[in-house]
Amino acid sequence: EYHVHRAIVCTQSEFFSAACRGSFKARKIDLPDDDPRLVHIMVHYLYHFDYDVRLQHERSGYDGLEMDGYETNVNEPAADALLTHAKIYALAEKYLIRGLKALALRQFKAAATVSLDIDDFLGAALVVYKSTIEDDRGLRDVVVETLSKHSEWLDEEKVRDVLKELGALTYDINDMFIYMRQEHRFY
Repeated sequence: EYHVHRAIVCTQSEFFSAACRGSFKARKIDLPDDDPRLVHIMVHYLYHFDYDVRLQHERSGYDGLEMDGYETNVNEPAADALLTHAKIYALAEKYLIRGLKALALRQFKAAATVSLDIDDFLGAALVVYKSTIEDDRGLRDVVVETLSKHSEWLDEEKVRDVLKELGALTYDINDMFIYMRQEHRFY
């Protein structure tokens, strides 16, 4: 449970703004379908305009807010960072928080450029393509770009399985190859 300030939450989220005005006038908004850790990251962003995927659950106060808190453990690497950024992006889209969505895209792109595990990448790619609409190119373009940089992954059976499952990703990769051929990047 989070006791938040409407002036902070509603000014950054069209969803929460609509829920707090008009016929709704909600004093309490339940988010039962969302991962509590991701909701915490979202609330943290609303107050700090940043987030860290290394948040670890700990019962504590949070900047004067009453809630079950999470604490950043800087000694632990963010094992599922790419996946978390993808999920945060989807949550930001769901609750119409443009700033958080833009930050999640930047974080996702940065995480995709560092040493990347193929299994982590495939898990994130599945979330990206299942949680974004076709016209939302942000994370999808990063997935395609990452696959183009790691084209050797296309030989892996597990990658081909994901491509079969995600028809839109296969279509996007095809478009990338057509573009690269037209630009004479390979023959």
